[in-house]
Amino acid sequence: MDNFKLLITICFLFLSIINLKAQQNKGNILSGKVIDASSGNPIPFATISLVYEKNGVSTDTLGNYKIWLPHGEHVIKVSSVGYLAFRKKIDLQGDITLNISLESISNQLSEVIVSASQMAKKLENVSLGVEILSIKGIKKIPVMMGEVDVLRSIQTLPGVSSVGEGANGLNIRGGSVDQNLIYVDHTPIFNPTHMFGLFSVFSADAIQDVELYKGGIPAKYGGRTSSVMNIKMIDPQSEKLKLSGGIGFISNRLTFETPIVKNKLWIMASSRLSYNDYLLNIANFPGLQKVRANFYDIATKVFYRINKKNTLAFSGYLSNDQYKVDSLFALSNIVAKETNFKYGHKNGSIQWNHFFSTKLNLNVIGAYSKYSTKTTSPDSSNAFELTSGIEYKNLKAIIEYSPKENHEVTMGLSAIRYDIKPGNLNQNIISAISPVNLDKEQSYEMALFASDEFKVTQRLKIEYGLRYVYYANIGPSISRKYDPNLPKSPESASETSISKGKIEKTYSGFEPRLTARFKISERTSLKFGYNRMQQFIQLLSNNITPLPISRWKTANSNISPQKSDFYSLGFFQELNEKWEFSVEGYFRKTNNMLDYTASANLQLNNQIETLLLKGKGKAYGVETMITKKKGELTGWMSYTYARSLEQIVGDIPSIQQLNGGKYFPTNYDHPHNVNLMLNIEPDKHNSFSFVFTYSTGRPYTSPTGYYNDNNARVLIFTERNNDRVSDYHRLDFSWTIKNATMKKKKWEGSWVFAVYNLYGRKNAYSYFYRQEKLNASAYKLSVFAYPLISLTYNFVF
Repeated sequence: MDNFKLLITICFLFLSIINLKAQQNKGNILSGKVIDASSGNPIPFATISLVYEKNGVSTDTLGNYKIWLPHGEHVIKVSSVGYLAFRKKIDLQGDITLNISLESISNQLSEVIVSASQMAKKLENVSLGVEILSIKGIKKIPVMMGEVDVLRSIQTLPGVSSVGEGANGLNIRGGSVDQNLIYVDHTPIFNPTHMFGLFSVFSADAIQDVELYKGGIPAKYGGRTSSVMNIKMIDPQSEKLKLSGGIGFISNRLTFETPIVKNKLWIMASSRLSYNDYLLNIANFPGLQKVRANFYDIATKVFYRINKKNTLAFSGYLSNDQYKVDSLFALSNIVAKETNFKYGHKNGSIQWNHFFSTKLNLNVIGAYSKYSTKTTSPDSSNAFELTSGIEYKNLKAIIEYSPKENHEVTMGLSAIRYDIKPGNLNQNIISAISPVNLDKEQSYEMALFASDEFKVTQRLKIEYGLRYVYYANIGPSISRKYDPNLPKSPESASETSISKGKIEKTYSGFEPRLTARFKISERTSLKFGYNRMQQFIQLLSNNITPLPISRWKTANSNISPQKSDFYSLGFFQELNEKWEFSVEGYFRKTNNMLDYTASANLQLNNQIETLLLKGKGKAYGVETMITKKKGELTGWMSYTYARSLEQIVGDIPSIQQLNGGKYFPTNYDHPHNVNLMLNIEPDKHNSFSFVFTYSTGRPYTSPTGYYNDNNARVLIFTERNNDRVSDYHRLDFSWTIKNATMKKKKWEGSWVFAVYNLYGRKNAYSYFYRQEKLNASAYKLSVFAYPLISLTYNFVF
């Protein structure tokens, strides 16, 4: 508590000094919002500058801007790639609010997957390792089976990968899938995929933009050690009814946006429903031909402008997956011939925004997320029902204060409650299989944070921040202690009962953040970043990619939180109006990483810590990217060299270390990655897109020898991830046909023809070994071994 008091005192002294300096300033604030004239949607990262002067700012992701100016006359210019520039002369004698509408340039291809205006932001802003993804650009990426997919689009960025086709989640700069904090309007997503990892759970029609923090993570974010992905739903503020949707091979989509009370209340709702699961038969995956799988997701947002100083927004998100496997499925020595899986999210958030003035505003946010899974088998002899889930509640308040043009202060606090049900077996059915009820887990994660983005000189700009986190694992629970001189085992545990609300274990610490930008010239910037992160909740899975039923686990007296220190350095250059170049290097060191003992059963075990091995990890790499952002041909190419290694020694290194205690590659280590994306728009009716991707094959464990047992060959595995699958490469293509003249008829339709894996590369997902008679044989597993063709119809009304 002394640390809390110290941090609060520092923050208030810091804010008082800034406020005193602001009172000495005799300028004014020009603020407002920049929107698209045709759609009414906000335009993020539009540039607001002064004609004949160097002063200027960019709009945020909601289109808002704020700039400090001295008294007198000024000529402002507002511009964004793909829009006609706006100019206006103003006489500033006090604070002014000026909202601006920009007209779109319809015959210019201005959007690639990364917003074309982002280089101006990268050059000017202090942010490092941050990507802002345009939904317009995402929809230009060739799709698999007609599904526009946020996660697959993000995988084309440097530093982002997955373990293979159908993998659940992303690996960002050497991190595991659970080290990514994924938000949809302030609510976390614990499983970001539909259909075994084939598609993401985010419907692109409901999304405004996506912020991906690969490094330089602001102090207001915490709880994960690798990255933050902030997905923002559309803010409904249209003047009339808008309908959009599509019909595809996998799913149908429908989105509407409409005002309820003019200039006061708006609503947006978006839904996606799959029904063509029989098309999965085309995938060359053992047992997949008999799979039945369906999903749906619904996103909604209500925006209420109470008055000029207060707004209220409610966001809701619902997802559901159901699929059946008519093949053998093993669950903790239980084998079923038919297994049904069901899982999904129920999320909601409410946000109140109060503007005290053009310099000061307050955001109060309440968020709720519930992820639940249910696995059943109707088998008469081995019937079972396994349920699990995680519940998240969060209340936070954020104050944003801009005392003058070269200061942007952010302060706030956050309180999170986790409730985890690791697993209940056969609690509601009668079966020959005995019920199992795992101990529930409860914990709190509280944080206080402050940061300041400060323009030291015209060339130097820094953002420094500090986050203090306090974590408590609470009862009711059973606390277990083990002999420190022996490996943890169920037989050696001594148990203590922790009553409800009592603290079992606490962790706390400071997380400093720092980024700095130095402008070498008007078109060249050099940046440095550092951040420390802690993670108190982890996903436990000994599969290559986590299953939907994989178990979440909170830190306690036997499992320490992960801690990472991340360093990055970047160089950004705008070569001319069409071309831009960037290179970023990074290094991350992580402590308290977890791995597993051989053949560990993580599903139904109340003493799971006896199966876990502790270690540390390191990840490093260099990312280069060159982009062409204007003209008939746009796109980009990137090359990434990246390594992700871990060292597992356990509590007793002499008997628990893996691979001799040396560093070895993680499952998601891909040293070489190349991505190429091209968009070609010869006229307003046709556009063509190509995406090529190449990466080094991921590691896997292969046998190092064998011995004969009764004339049967038995394989010997001595080291983990000692070999690699073959290298991965793929080419995708899409052709969009639209009739722009239909806009005059209030209806615009388009057809998208796409081919995924154009030349039918049989990429290896993994190699596995099977005992057959007297020999053990090796097999190569490919998920999509030939081209996948799709045709989708999209419409906007």
